[in-house]
Amino acid sequence: MTDDTQPQPPPPLLTGTFKYVFIPSLESEPISSKEASKSGGLSHDELSKNAKEYFFEQNGGAARASVLENATPEERKVFAKQIREQYASPSGSSSSSGGGGGGGASQLAKMDDDALIDVVRTSQASATCEITALTVPTSKNNHHAVSLYCDDQGRTRNLPFNTRATNVMKACGHGLPPTSSNEDGKPSGIYGDVFVGRYVDNEMADIWERMDLGVEEVDGSADGGLEGVEWCRIAR
Repeated sequence: MTDDTQPQPPPPLLTGTFKYVFIPSLESEPISSKEASKSGGLSHDELSKNAKEYFFEQNGGAARASVLENATPEERKVFAKQIREQYASPSGSSSSSGGGGGGGASQLAKMDDDALIDVVRTSQASATCEITALTVPTSKNNHHAVSLYCDDQGRTRNLPFNTRATNVMKACGHGLPPTSSNEDGKPSGIYGDVFVGRYVDNEMADIWERMDLGVEEVDGSADGGLEGVEWCRIAR
C-alpha cells in the first residue's frame, strides 16, 4: 500500500526566458518587447519586480527613500514636523472627506520621530504598482492569462493618458465608466506607461509559468486590429 500522506514533490524549477511588452503613454514612443527570466516563478516573478522598480523610480519613490535613509538627525526632526503638519491640515492625506486630519493626526502626534518616518517610508517610499487582469485563466483559453501593470497613482499624479493601453483593455471586453461620471473630469482608462505580460496558471496541474507576449498582440497592427487578436477575442 502507498502512503497518501507523503508530501508531493515540488514543481520542477523553471528555466529559460519570456517576453513581455512595454507600452509608453506617449504615442510618439514605440511599443517595445522586453525579456526576463522565468526562474522566479510566481513568488519572485521578474515582470512584477521589474514593473514595481520602474514605477518606483519614475514616481520619485527611489529618491524619497534615499532622502529618508540618509537624513541626519536634524533633518529627520524637520521631516517629522512637516509630516505632522501635513496630516493635521484640512487637506491632510489622512482625511478623505476634507474634514482635517482627525484621529490620524492625533495618532501621529503620539509617535516619536523615528517611528513616524519609518511609517511614511513604508507607505510612501516602497515599490508598488497596480495590476489589472485583462484576462483570467480558464479551460477556454488553455489557462493562459494576460495582466497589465501600471503606476497605481498615475491618474492622481497627472501622468499622460495611455490611449494604446486603454484600447487593449477595451478590446478584452473591459467596460469603462463614462467620462461624465468622473469627478476629476478626466477620461476613464489607463494613465502613464504600462507593462503587459502573459502567464499560464493551472491550479489543478500545479502549473504557473510565464509565457511570451508579442508586440503584435497589443499594438493593433494585426488584421482586424485589436478586435481580431485571438486572446482579446477569447476574453470578450
